[in-house]
Amino acid sequence: MTTTEAILNYAAMQRGTFQRKDLLRDIVSKQTDIKERAVDLQISRLIASGILLRRGRGEYLLTENSLPEFVYKPSETEKDIFLKLRKQFPFLDMCIWSPRVLSFFMIHVPNIGYTFVDVEKEGMESVFHALQNMNLSQNILFAPSAKDCERYLTGTDAIVVRQLIGQSPLTEVDGSTVPRIEKILVDAIGDNEIQFAGGSEIYNIYEYARERNNVNMSKLMRYASRRNRKEKVEQIINTIEHDKSKE
Repeated sequence: MTTTEAILNYAAMQRGTFQRKDLLRDIVSKQTDIKERAVDLQISRLIASGILLRRGRGEYLLTENSLPEFVYKPSETEKDIFLKLRKQFPFLDMCIWSPRVLSFFMIHVPNIGYTFVDVEKEGMESVFHALQNMNLSQNILFAPSAKDCERYLTGTDAIVVRQLIGQSPLTEVDGSTVPRIEKILVDAIGDNEIQFAGGSEIYNIYEYARERNNVNMSKLMRYASRRNRKEKVEQIINTIEHDKSKE
């Protein structure tokens, strides 16, 4: 994480003004490679660019619409798998990611070791067989049922081939196609492979994700509609906003 990302993540979590001394304490305790001088330099740059406002001596406020974009960074293994698949199937729409990314927004973090390859329906079987031929020493699951997920995914290292819904919010990072935060949030509601995000935890995920990152609500709702989950997304967000209003 860069110095700027560390500052913005901390600022987003404060829901208001924050003190420089508290910011430094938080960053230094988590990232010993970031120095105080670098923090002060980035604060000055963020103020100059209008992302931070100075509210007093050593006191700052994150301006509206300045939350950082969420970026899913694929692992070296994920990049290697994706590039091999892309070379073999250059015209298939697909993306790669792991639901372990949700742990950043959760209170109770489960043991998640599996990776998703989401691919358009017509290419799912071809990609499944291609992954089997890569000799990855991992279980390769094809569109598993809820029971299959309970049986084969808990605490395991596996690759799951799933259907990529048309017009999913995607982006490209390090040459690999990966999901945007909007896809991750909607997929977390009800997907067989992401049952660990159910119950009260889904509210934590949505609250912390929206506090720390810029979530495009239009993209979120459009994708939720395509997955018949718009009402559920709205209910989660409305509940969070209602609870905040009572604080």
